[in-house]
Amino acid sequence: MICLTGDIHHTSSRTNDQVYLSKIHTGESGMDTEVKISNKFLELAAEYGLKITFYITGLTLKEEWDDFKDIARSPLVELGGHTYSGIPLSGCEKIKYMLKGIKPPSHKSNYGSIKYQKKDISRTLKIIKDKTGQEVVSWRSHGYVHDENTYKLLNLFGVKFISDEISSNNIKPYRIKEGLISHPINAIPDHDHIFHAHRDKAFCNSAKLRGYGADIFGCENYYAEEWGELVRKQVLNIERAGGLTTVLMHPLCQFLADRFKTAEALFKFFSGYKTIWVKEITDFYDNI
Repeated sequence: MICLTGDIHHTSSRTNDQVYLSKIHTGESGMDTEVKISNKFLELAAEYGLKITFYITGLTLKEEWDDFKDIARSPLVELGGHTYSGIPLSGCEKIKYMLKGIKPPSHKSNYGSIKYQKKDISRTLKIIKDKTGQEVVSWRSHGYVHDENTYKLLNLFGVKFISDEISSNNIKPYRIKEGLISHPINAIPDHDHIFHAHRDKAFCNSAKLRGYGADIFGCENYYAEEWGELVRKQVLNIERAGGLTTVLMHPLCQFLADRFKTAEALFKFFSGYKTIWVKEITDFYDNI
């Protein structure tokens, strides 16, 4: 089985990918924001009947509801929380990175105080419920950022599933000590491993020397088609072992990498397997 997931961020977050998008001419009418691109991503996935769990920031719904509502209303989509504002860097923090000659990341490396986290989680869950009627039970922090308090708080707010871990070894969901069920991203994630946008060879080689972007899959980067072949092999191996493959595909990343060419090839491949939402995990793994 495959749990296909994607992360969507509000345009005002000005992530590095969004800034790059704003500077290029796509030649495609309307394909100018992450949310609009995510609509196209969903349309392609829908052609193959794939279920998707999209983790979204709260501000995406507050600021871009008219563009996002078709995603929210799709019968193929489950919505999960992805923080409210994306844990943005302050202006001073960005300057510190730039003074070191480093392109600033799109988020902080810490989630903040318990008080801040409570407010952030609460606002995220509330706006999703208010706008869509969906009770959110799934969460992935922006940048996987969390601390020793985060999962306890998520549990208190009724979240049941978390997907912050990147692991090539954990092929089945499992319950963590805070009571949540973790389903690790166990196929190589896209953003930190695909050449795209500002992440060209020069940028990635420099980041590699600093150890930036390294995870359990290393810090190597690939052209989108090569990355897609790695995902395909990983899905096959996990299927043979009877596990659940959690795949992370950012719609914007996939668009910038090769205009969805690899994404559509993977969608066709995924259609040969059962896809499930995160909230359905316990329907198939009832002994967790």
